[in-house]
Amino acid sequence: MSANGFHKALQRPEVKEYQQEVQHKFVLESESSRAFYKARAFEVALDLMKNAKSETVRARMVEFLAGDGKAPQVAVHVDARTVSSGEYAFVRPGGKVVEIQDPSETAEDKTS
Repeated sequence: MSANGFHKALQRPEVKEYQQEVQHKFVLESESSRAFYKARAFEVALDLMKNAKSETVRARMVEFLAGDGKAPQVAVHVDARTVSSGEYAFVRPGGKVVEIQDPSETAEDKTS
């Protein structure tokens, strides 16, 4: 079948209807699988909460179950150590810190 013939076939009402039916069936199957896996995740979390040797694992499972299975979406770490001049600087990973000095300050340093 040529590309042009394929495009024409996709425009036919019965083909569009069949395509929508297949898509709907796929979505329903995906949703039912998702519900099954979510239920299984809760079972495993409950088992870990009761039987894990690590206190940290048990605490995380309590948070997981209390949050209805929703884990924290974002973890942020801000490094706010002071630079030698008492100011804060943010450097992206792989970046460099560049200090720009006032020309009048450097002239005073040379005369001293």
